[in-house]
Parts: sequence; C-alpha cells; structure tokens
Amino acid sequence: MSEHPQISFDRYLTYEELTDYLKVIAEAHPSLVSLKSIGKSYEGRDIWAVTVTNQETAAAADKPALYCDGNIHAGEVSPSMILLHTVDFLTRKFGDDEEITRLLNTRAFYLLPRVNPDGAEKYLTTPYLLRSSVRPYPDDVSELPGLHPCDIDGDGRILYMRVRDDRRGEWKTSRKDPRVMVPRRPAEWGGPFYHIYREGQLRKTEGEPFEEQPVPWGLDLNRNFPSNWDSDTKGAGDYPTSEPEVRSIVEFIVSHNNIGGMQALHTYGGFFYRNPYQYPEEDMDEEDLKATIEIAREGEAVTGYSDEKSSNCSTLTEWAYEHRGILGYTTEVWDRLARAGIDRHEYRRADDPKVREELECRLLQWNDRELAGRAFCDWRSFEHPQLGEVELGGWDPKFAVQNPPPELLHQECFKNTRWILRQAAALPEIGIEELEVTQEADGIFRIRALVGNGGYLPTSASNKAKELEVVDRDRVCLQAPQDVEIISGEVEQELGFLDGFLSGHLGWGHETADSSAESVWVVRGEEGAEVQVVARSERAGVQTKTVRLQPSQ
Repeated sequence: MSEHPQISFDRYLTYEELTDYLKVIAEAHPSLVSLKSIGKSYEGRDIWAVTVTNQETAAAADKPALYCDGNIHAGEVSPSMILLHTVDFLTRKFGDDEEITRLLNTRAFYLLPRVNPDGAEKYLTTPYLLRSSVRPYPDDVSELPGLHPCDIDGDGRILYMRVRDDRRGEWKTSRKDPRVMVPRRPAEWGGPFYHIYREGQLRKTEGEPFEEQPVPWGLDLNRNFPSNWDSDTKGAGDYPTSEPEVRSIVEFIVSHNNIGGMQALHTYGGFFYRNPYQYPEEDMDEEDLKATIEIAREGEAVTGYSDEKSSNCSTLTEWAYEHRGILGYTTEVWDRLARAGIDRHEYRRADDPKVREELECRLLQWNDRELAGRAFCDWRSFEHPQLGEVELGGWDPKFAVQNPPPELLHQECFKNTRWILRQAAALPEIGIEELEVTQEADGIFRIRALVGNGGYLPTSASNKAKELEVVDRDRVCLQAPQDVEIISGEVEQELGFLDGFLSGHLGWGHETADSSAESVWVVRGEEGAEVQVVARSERAGVQTKTVRLQPSQ
C-alpha cells in the first residue's frame, strides 16, 4: 500500500486533476478502493465510479450499498469535492475510527463524483455559466438577436452591467449601501437611474429592450430520467435516458441491486429534497415515508439543512424510488443566506422593496465581515464596445452564490460527508445471529440457524421495492461437503424479507419488528465434518458462518 495521497479542499479540481486523484487513491488503498468507468460523456470523457469498502471482509456486491453522485448539473462543482472528501475521509480513518471501520467492513459506498464531466469542465475553465452537458439543445441560439452573456472585460467572470438612463432606468443604488440595487419608486425622477443586464454583447439588435438569450446548452440531465418524464419539461431531452451520462447512471444502478440508499448532491440552498415527488405524502407507503423523514433528521443534525418534499419530475431520486424502491435524497448543499443569518424562505418572499434592501445589505455585511469582501465585485466603469460607458459588478456567481467560496469549501465537505455516513449506517444488515448443532442420534445432527436484520431499514430497503418486485427475497443456504447428506430441510430456504428496527417504531408498546427467521436442517455425517451456512439478501448483504458437526456441549 502506498502512502495516503494528500488532497486540498480549498479549491475546485478540473477533470484531469480529479481523475489523477482517483487513480492515486485507488493505487494507495487497493483493499479499500476500486475505480472503474461506467460510461462515456457526450464529449467522450470517462464517468468515474469509485467503490469504497473493505474487500477483505466481503466483496462490495455482497454488502448493502449506498449510491452517491454529484455534479450532474455543470456548475454544481462543490458536490464533486464533497464526494472526493468522502473517499479521503473513509480511507484515512479506516482502522483508526471505530464507526468508519465498521461501515467499511459491513457496507459498500458507490461514489460518482462527477457524472457530467463535460459541463463541469466548461464551467471551471471558461467564464460561462451552464446547467447542462455541452450538447447543443434544443437549438443553436448563438445568432439570435439580443444580449448574449459573455465575459466582455476578460476577467474570467460573467457578472452584471448597469447602464445609466435617468429617464427610463428601472433601478437605483441603495442609500444604505451603494453596491445594492433597489427598484425605482413610482414617483421618483431625476436619477441617477439604471438598467441592469447580464454582462454580455449584443447581436443583431437595434434599440431597446435587449432580450437576453440563453447559453446554447439547454439540457437538464436531472430531467432526463424515466420516472414521469415529460417532453414539455424544460431541458428534458429527446426521450428518457437519451443522454449518455443519464443512461450510464441508470444502467449502473440497475446492475447493482445491493443499492438500498441514495444521495444525489446538488447546489444550492441548504436543504434535502425527498420523495414523494408527484403525489401527496399520505399516498406514500407509511413505513417508507417514516424512514425517509427519520433518516433526513439525521442529516439535519449534522448539516443544519432542512427537509423538504420535492415536486420536480423525472429526476434521479424520483426514478430511484418509483422504479427501483431506493430511498434517496437530493441534497442542495451550500447556503450563503444562512451564513449571513437570513432565512431562505424570508428572502424568497421578500417582495417589499425595503425588506429586500435590508436583506441584500445584510448579505454584503456578511461578505465584508467573513470573506474580506471577495465574494462581491464592486461596480467599476468599463467602456462597452456597443453600449459605451457601463459599470460591471455584482456577486461572484460561481464561487459565492452557486458554490462556497474556496475558503469555506472544506466545511461543506466535512458536514456532508457526515450526512452520507449517517445514511449508510441506516441500511439493512443481514447476519447469522445464532448457529448451533445438536446431535440427534449417532451420525445424525440437527443444525439450527437464526438469521436476523440488525439494520434500521428492512432487508428490501423499502416496501416500494417489494411492491415493484425488483428485489429477491432473503434466503439461507446450507453448504455441505459430499460426505454430509441433508436428510431434512431444503438446501436453500426462503426467509421472505426481514424487518429493520424501524418497524418496531410504528407500533410502539404494541408490537416488535419481525426481524429474524429460523431455518433448520437435519444431516447425516461424520463427527468433525464442517458445513457452512450462508445468509443472502440482495440489499442487506451476505454472511457466511462455518460450524462443525459435533455433540452438544
């Protein structure tokens, strides 16, 4: 094993840097980390999947697994860093930290840090802001008349322009802070007043107003999944899984049926979206809903984020539950509003100009106090090639609004890694809890196995999975050498599905979870012969124990 590689969480890695790190960490920890490409992006980049587990206790496929991905939206690059942090944290702490060691001994983590490598690379290496992959969609808008966002002053950012027009300008500067723009009041005249536009250039446009044109990359990969796909949804693509990145994700999840939980990491807002998406909570299975909410509370405890029901369609987490019975969360990381002491809902509802002005001033005070003013670019004069003198400025859209400033990135990584670990800990976990041999007669032995689920979730991971019939029932098998004859009991016995201790919460004081099952065999064999009992659950793992045929002690 090589020395543990160092990685810094105060900057954002390009695709090449990310790839190099994944290869180095896999080489440094071959018994914990494996790396594979699950497919190619639109531009031909590998979509990397990292599997982290202690391969000496069992293969990843024989353990309950948590799937996590990030950066499906091009600009949401902090989730990539969170998942790299998770890889780093798990491998550094294994063997020293009791919780981490137990998780890697009993569970597998499938971590896909950058599932949209093309979009992320354009975001990180150009001034452009985009949500999608780089496939032009639905049409090429580059020659449409209007304002096309671009970096006109060459500083590497696309900010805002304010253009003075004392007659028709809609905005004015705040008296509390001249960096803040506030609406012009109905009876105000004289100025100075301004128009506000995205930084950019005009094409085939005479006069005003200027219609802002979108970037030519209009896909939304997180609206391209099969569940409730709708061609009228903005960015939905040509058909479900039409995009190679989405198809690769779907194929990976379907081929790894040990996945019982999911984290899809996004930005921004500081909350978790959860199922059900397209119908009321009361129509969701009661136990699945309770599990979803209770696990989210674990996330709330370590991140400070809130739990919210989503209404989006054809997203990864909606498809994962509705088609595969996987409980999942869309975690929107990073909340600059909360950092400034502002309630997100208050900010969104602030339609009173005075309230909005106060909130904007508080954001700038936070920027000045905590970030030394770096997140907001003060308005500065610039000679626009078409508009003449304008002023450029505003919030850094990439690394203040959408993603944490680099100096705050590690904090987001750490607390979201803890959230991932909390969800992994809630997965089901099958085990052979009792295994005993009694001698019935000379050469005749009775073998009894008690198989139990020591996890929070049922061994199916959800009742939805049972309803969909996408997961096989648990089984237990007796493996005996040729000279041992099974004279009673099926070699392989079906156990059904075993409850997790979640089920005992539903009927407090009245019932307990049905979390164990007994299997019995009678065999004929020589004293001292060894047999194996194998308990197998698609989503709760595999455990094997060996017992020797001998008289009862």
